[in-house]
Amino acid sequence: MEEKNFNNLESIERSLPSQAYLDKSVFDTELRRIWYKNWIFAFHVSEFSFTGDFRISRIGDQEIVIIRTEVGIKAYYNTCRHRGAALCAEDTGRFEAGVIRCPYHQWAYSLDGALVNTPRLDESVPFESSTYSLYPVSTAVWEGCIFINLSPVPPESLASGMQPSEGTLANWGVASLKIAHHYETVINCNWKIFWENFLECYHCPGIHRDLCQLVPIYQRTFMEREDECGWEKRENLTDPKFGGGLSEGNYSWTTDGQLHAQTFPNLTQEEFAAGYVYTQHLPSMFIVGHPDYVRMVWLRPLGPEQTSFSCSWLLSEASLEDDDLDLASIINFGMNIIEEDARVCELNQRGLRSLPHEGGLLVPQEYDVLNFHRWIQAQI
Repeated sequence: MEEKNFNNLESIERSLPSQAYLDKSVFDTELRRIWYKNWIFAFHVSEFSFTGDFRISRIGDQEIVIIRTEVGIKAYYNTCRHRGAALCAEDTGRFEAGVIRCPYHQWAYSLDGALVNTPRLDESVPFESSTYSLYPVSTAVWEGCIFINLSPVPPESLASGMQPSEGTLANWGVASLKIAHHYETVINCNWKIFWENFLECYHCPGIHRDLCQLVPIYQRTFMEREDECGWEKRENLTDPKFGGGLSEGNYSWTTDGQLHAQTFPNLTQEEFAAGYVYTQHLPSMFIVGHPDYVRMVWLRPLGPEQTSFSCSWLLSEASLEDDDLDLASIINFGMNIIEEDARVCELNQRGLRSLPHEGGLLVPQEYDVLNFHRWIQAQI
């Protein structure tokens, strides 16, 4: 039997049952077994300029304080060890003089989490302060992207979860970039619907007309050349309609397909010519490198039918200082795609409430949606 050498499915498969997108108990199970146990993207390192800078990241009902210390990024639950008060009332700020002070009874901690002061506590009372440090949260940094993991023992290294690989965006220098624009909203859909939409281009011709003109292979409902059975026998793989990449005369994902910021100097010829390179880390984020900018997208589940969506556009410092920078052409193209996807994700969610619809189908082009479902089932 000839070995399968293309991505597409060879048969129609079943999707997840509708209740997987609607049921509160399913949502709670996914929080515990997926979101509280996997590496979750939080922030970019450029958002922490000085020692003591902090930001709050939320996963489900858990609040995590992420801090820049003298030795790197640290993270703790936003909880005082005295009676459990939240340490930080604001989502962002700076701990002055290297002290984290609870606003309730003024217990104080160093930036490394150690309890260093318990005001007005009777010294005659036996108390081992060294055993009451802040509750730590594991952190890891990949290409300037800060991830946290709520599991007491993280199951795998952060890098092992990057798809396709941890080195995909090495030549972009993501850690040195700055956030040029940020957008966030709430999409009225289950978090899995967001990922399912991202992982297939079966919807692209009907939803993303401008994008399909820029990336012709999307017009054919394929994500990459290997999706199509018999792809290796084609003689015209240099044609972007069959081989992938941008249409002739275009160089980046912008309103006119042209470069509107300074290009990254370390890109290979192949990376520049491709026009876009993706990598993702389930369940929380994906990042796209273009020749002149980087786009990061991440999400948080808010409930069975609501998802927090965030997107940041990152550029080099040289680009941000360049008078010729056309940021609007970069952002407007991305926002158009975001709005198109949000609209159909919400339509998908609404339709799943139909009483007779117990579950859907996956067509051959939705092979990566099936992979995603299998990943979820392995976690649960």
